[in-house]
Amino acid sequence: MTVLKKIKILLAYDGSNLAQDAVTYIGEVFPSDRTQVVIFYVETKIPRSFWRMERELDFRFQTPEIRASMAARKKAVNTAMEKAENSLLNAGFPASSIQTMVHIKNQDIVQDIVDESHQGYDALVIGRKGHSRIKDFLVDSLPIKLLGKIQNIPLIVVGKQPSHKNILVAFDGTRAIMKAVKSMSSLINTEGCKLLLCHSQHPRRLFGKVQEEEPSEMFNLSLDYFLEAGFSNDQVSFEIMEGEKNPTHCILNKARYGDYGTIVIGRRGLTAFKRIFLNRVGNKIFRNAGNHVVWIVQ
Repeated sequence: MTVLKKIKILLAYDGSNLAQDAVTYIGEVFPSDRTQVVIFYVETKIPRSFWRMERELDFRFQTPEIRASMAARKKAVNTAMEKAENSLLNAGFPASSIQTMVHIKNQDIVQDIVDESHQGYDALVIGRKGHSRIKDFLVDSLPIKLLGKIQNIPLIVVGKQPSHKNILVAFDGTRAIMKAVKSMSSLINTEGCKLLLCHSQHPRRLFGKVQEEEPSEMFNLSLDYFLEAGFSNDQVSFEIMEGEKNPTHCILNKARYGDYGTIVIGRRGLTAFKRIFLNRVGNKIFRNAGNHVVWIVQ
């Protein structure tokens, strides 16, 4: 009998509605009987000393108005954390598998999340945007900033309550994308999932002649790999989309009109590719994937 490994998920949480959607996603996708969730809240408005015992408060917080304001902020943070915890409890997660952590900002929000992600986690989950949609539009959103820094575990960006059972894999035939599929399947419950490996192909020119990749070469795979990853024969399909020069548009259109709530992308560890990925494909998918869930796996 195969013993399934325990899973440890880091949830970057700010109490917003879209962060709550990420909580809901975890409750629906990850097996409650073997998943530990750490709800990680980076607090930027309350000094570290205010969270200690009152006798340790320094003189700066003795003014009643200041203390009342900070106490209200602390209560709001704790209420948000309780809401996330209760959502997971209602999804069947035992209380012993849920940990809430209010982390007072040490460096900056991105780096503090990255540092925490190194503490033995299997994936980082985050909502697509935070409290301010206008701010996220004007500057790179937190998921975009994390994209270039989270490398050893999957980064999972959750849109607004997507239908997650249908999964589209942006397939290029590399080991990176195969590793991405296997990594994802080891973390989620694959029962009832539909998996499409989608390759965007357009003609290439070589010495003035149009060259096309052979479909048989691109999908020269054994289904045994996917069976080992937890999928059955009828759950896996392959598709080559021809004529589209922009692979990002191809992936997004197929996901939108094909009812695929999750998009999986493999990331190679090459510096040059990483730069291209961050500036083009990954950035565009993050900005335009709407309500979808996007998995980035290296």
